[in-house]
Amino acid sequence: MFCNQCGTSSPDNAIFCAVCGKQLEKRISPSPVMPIGEVPLSVARQSPAGEYIPIQQEMPPPVSFPISRPDPPIYDVAQAGNGIPQSYPPPTYPPGDQFRPSEMFGSPQPVHAEQSSSSIENDQTIPQMPSLQPGQPPYDHLEALSPPPSMVREPWYKALPKPMPLWAFIGSIVVVVLLLVVLQLTGSDWAAGATRVGIVAGILAMVITLVAGVRILLDTATKSNSRRVIQLVSPGLAILLLLVLCLVSLTQQPSIHSLQAHAWEGQQQWQSSINEYQLAGEGAPTSENIARVYNEWGEQLTSQQRDESAIAKFNIVLANYASASAGVARAQSDTIKAYLGWGQLASQQHDYTAATNRYDTLLRLSYCTATCQSQANALDATAYYNRAESQLAAQNYSDAINSFQIVVSRFSGTPEVQKLHEDYAQALLGQGKKQLTSASCSSAIPTYQQLSSQFGDTPEGQQATSALKAPQPVKGHFVTAVPNNPALTPVAALMQGLYANISTDHFYSLLGVSPTTTIQRDGSFSFKPVKQGTYDLAWGTNNSDGDQLYYFIKTHDLVATVGPLCPFDFGDINQPIPQAP
Repeated sequence: MFCNQCGTSSPDNAIFCAVCGKQLEKRISPSPVMPIGEVPLSVARQSPAGEYIPIQQEMPPPVSFPISRPDPPIYDVAQAGNGIPQSYPPPTYPPGDQFRPSEMFGSPQPVHAEQSSSSIENDQTIPQMPSLQPGQPPYDHLEALSPPPSMVREPWYKALPKPMPLWAFIGSIVVVVLLLVVLQLTGSDWAAGATRVGIVAGILAMVITLVAGVRILLDTATKSNSRRVIQLVSPGLAILLLLVLCLVSLTQQPSIHSLQAHAWEGQQQWQSSINEYQLAGEGAPTSENIARVYNEWGEQLTSQQRDESAIAKFNIVLANYASASAGVARAQSDTIKAYLGWGQLASQQHDYTAATNRYDTLLRLSYCTATCQSQANALDATAYYNRAESQLAAQNYSDAINSFQIVVSRFSGTPEVQKLHEDYAQALLGQGKKQLTSASCSSAIPTYQQLSSQFGDTPEGQQATSALKAPQPVKGHFVTAVPNNPALTPVAALMQGLYANISTDHFYSLLGVSPTTTIQRDGSFSFKPVKQGTYDLAWGTNNSDGDQLYYFIKTHDLVATVGPLCPFDFGDINQPIPQAP
């Protein structure tokens, strides 16, 4: 068997070449190489009958050529197994046609000694082979050359120890970093994102550890690797970084919540910041951080003139974070400022009732210091005065009187007390007049009395004094029958000095000086205003011929007490009217 790859002859039962490992094919082996310095003395040719007939002929002089040439490449079996083809130079033949192909395969003849010594000395020459003529045997029956050997793939596991390409190494780092960043950013908050990053980092660390271990095991079975140190340090550093990231992400959750809380606080995301502080483990009543955020939140609302909402935030601190001393002190100071600003805002909007309510609330606070009290009192007095003036302008006399009274009683040392005197009198008089026309006229008496006693230096006070002394009318109504005799005149009288068993002469003498009025056909009667005092009611009839007949009864319901401002009404009287004879 002949190897087309390296030209080595092998036994007929061989399948693969012992030198290069190439699969052998059955070929006609080339003629043996003649020894150096020898030429064939005889060749044979084949007769038609198949016999070889030796042909003796004189051989031409040999052509010498140096045999020194580069050694043919050594075929490495290991490399052959890796599919690396080896090339060999094609055989050369001597020029000319002195030899037939059949002669090439004849038995080589020894060369004479003189020929060997003359042709091969220091240059080591061999005779050139005669050129082959096409169509001559035995090449007419040579088989076609076999195709080049196929490439043998390297097992996949042998590629693991090899270093990664630079682009793959950098690309894997970028992919891992982007993955961790995406996991962090897509978490509900920093801590949740960190948890996801920590879990994935731990998984990646285990995967890299497994891959690195396999690479190390495979690498020890191969040839020495000059990049061994880099291949060990790179995954080791990656594993270390991923494990540190995993541990920090999973064990520092409170710190991460706290960091995000500070970040939200800086961005004025108040509720989110409070939530993160609470997730970090802080809470009432000791958390200075949460108290500070509530105070900052309230201060922002105050700057936006949303004082009511701001005070609500400060109250949360005061009610729930009593142990956070710095936060409580700040909340108290901010609350005072908020109430002062809130009251001034209401005053600017002419909502004096709201302003006084806010100042009053501030003055009732236990932490409103002397400075706070002084400032709030002045503003509150002004607000009450303005409220009273606006109520007076709207003829809301009752509320105006109350407002003026608060200023006088609570803020006696303020300038508003001096300014309100005349306006206060106007409010009292207006209220008194309304009371006089109401169903309860007597309610006007205290108003007039106050006006008369406290504001006598004002026109309103003087008017009240006169009204309090003025006579008042008296009226009543008999529900019994009124005499229908044209000669009789029914009369009612208001008499003073009556007593039981009074004599007739004395009675009629008093009647002559007492106010009288005619009883109408419907039984009603009305006196012109009479001096204030107590009067007994007497009633009767006067006959046209001069006779008179009167009754009086000393009972409470028939006594008229005429007082200030209001008329007196006997109401319905169920007594008969006498008829004079």
